[in-house]
Amino acid sequence: MKVGVIGGGRMAEAFVRGIVASGVVAADDVVVNDISDVRCDLLQGSYGVTICRDNRALVAGADVVILAVKPQGLDAVLAEIAPAVTQANLVISIAAGKHLAGIGAFLEAVRLVRVMPNLPATVGEGMSVFCMGPGTSTSDRDTVVRLLSSFGKVHELPEAQFDAVTALSGSGPAFFAHYLAEFIAGGCDLGLDREAATLLATQTMLGTARLLTEQAITPAELVKAVCSKKGTTEAGMQHLGSPVLGEIVRATLDAAAERSRELSA
Repeated sequence: MKVGVIGGGRMAEAFVRGIVASGVVAADDVVVNDISDVRCDLLQGSYGVTICRDNRALVAGADVVILAVKPQGLDAVLAEIAPAVTQANLVISIAAGKHLAGIGAFLEAVRLVRVMPNLPATVGEGMSVFCMGPGTSTSDRDTVVRLLSSFGKVHELPEAQFDAVTALSGSGPAFFAHYLAEFIAGGCDLGLDREAATLLATQTMLGTARLLTEQAITPAELVKAVCSKKGTTEAGMQHLGSPVLGEIVRATLDAAAERSRELSA
């Protein structure tokens, strides 16, 4: 499988690192282009991929084409590569906010896939949601899952739910990080130095996520397991369990989802 990647930013690098390190695609079979010479040099030096400065040539030599450019630059790239793209190419877009129909307006009768990854993909713990476009096959779906699984978890959802996906897992890392920052600040207020508070809070968040995942328990079940009658956790939950927190979280996700709808309109 020959993979061409147009774009060389952090998500493109996560994609390249994942598929090469996992052995899903050999480094010799990955071709990358980016507007930045610095990024091209970094990707070639770090992962052994080939650089091609001509997007049409890149597409012509690829079985799978990854569109990893910024949303505002996507239309120009689509117009550029349109003459070179054929039914032989599986085109995967990770550009936020661009619907399959919008891409299909440039690349007619092409096998298209839309993916919403997130930043933890850069450390192999991404959450990627995808939807298959018209004309794609079961084999195409298998290819997408194999590629995306190389840098995290994968889930398929209808494109109509992508605004919610953007809010929850796309923007989610920033929301969780903000909440973590408040925990760290609270630890400092209790007398811990910042280094210790950061270690305790960050490892606790990481461990909690792994515990929920690996033991397949719900958040409510974990809360119940940690809370002992008249204990410290119960005392804290009397404040954290306020309906106000739920209202803030829902308002946060609603705002992100609404902005996603505006950007993709």
